[in-house]
This record gives sequence, structure tokens and C-alpha cells, in this order.
Amino acid sequence: MSPHHDDDLREFARQHDGSYLITGDMLIGDVIAGFPKAAGIMLSHGLHCVGCHANIFDTIEGGARGHGMDDVEISSIIDEINAAINRRIETIDITPGAVAKIRELRANERGKEDWPLRITVRSDADVSVHPSSAFQYEMDFGLASETDMRFDFDGLIVVVDPASYALLQGSSIDYVETFDAAGFKIDNPRTDDGRV
Repeated sequence: MSPHHDDDLREFARQHDGSYLITGDMLIGDVIAGFPKAAGIMLSHGLHCVGCHANIFDTIEGGARGHGMDDVEISSIIDEINAAINRRIETIDITPGAVAKIRELRANERGKEDWPLRITVRSDADVSVHPSSAFQYEMDFGLASETDMRFDFDGLIVVVDPASYALLQGSSIDYVETFDAAGFKIDNPRTDDGRV
């Protein structure tokens, strides 16, 4: 994936101030490709077009109406999506779907069932000079050290060393399943390429 791939996919929704705006006349497939977290919001409202090959070519409004939703419900979906994609993250965020997948993976790690998730970030470039440089993310289960930053996501403890946190701060981690791939996706404001 090229470093600007996600940014290109989001261009259709970018506003002059740098924020994003999703509207009911946008295609479900375009919205999900640019903003994977929108899929979870749509699914939570019963808009199952997310998983249908044909219906990803429907607009959000058209897909919602096809599921019998009224204007109030459609507005609620769109408002939730816009809030989620424009939310500023002060530390780090891990979506409930990613937390569930991490717990599932950890359950298969013999002897590590209660260990925290350790996230390490490395960069081969000076991101102050090259802000779109890709980072390398490592996620594994490991014991915390005294200097680690510690985060709690619904009982899942995540530890990050200070150097990695400086590169990860403001990021959101999600677990994404699409028609052709599945994996963790890190939406990092410092770089566009966040596949783990």
C-alpha cells in the first residue's frame, strides 16, 4: 500500500478546514473504504449493506431506507459517523472490535492469558521532515516495565514504551475485516500507512 492510500480514499469527504463530512448521498462502499470505523457504526444500527457485495454501491440513505429506516435514524447514523471520524484522540484509542480480537488472540497464547498487549512503534525516517513516512508497528503480549505508559480498554491492559508513545499518540487502533483482507488498522495522524 502506498503511504497516501488512505488519504486518497478520504479525499471525497475532506472539507476546506481539514475535517471530514459524510452525507447520506455518499456511497456506502466509498465511506467504508475511506473510514473503516464507519462500518461498525452502520452495523450497530442494523444497516447490513456493509457486508453485501451489491449494496456497497448504494448510498447511505438508500441502503438505510432499504432497511426500513426513517429520516431520524439515517441522521443518527450519519451524525455518529461524522463524530467518530473527526474525533481528536488525546492518548490512544482501541475500538471495541479490536479489543475483542486482541482478547481472542491472547486466549490462544499459552501462559500469556493475562499479560498486557505491548505496542512498539519504529520509524526509519525523521517524521518531522517526512511526516508521511510509514511506521512499523509491533503488537505482542509482554510484561510491563516501570517506564511503560499503561492504558486500560475495558479491562484489556495496553503498555507502550515512551519512545513508541511519542509516535503513536493520537492514534486509533481498529480490527477491520473486508472482502479481501483482515487485520489491525492503525489510524495514526502522523502517517497514512497504518496496517499491522
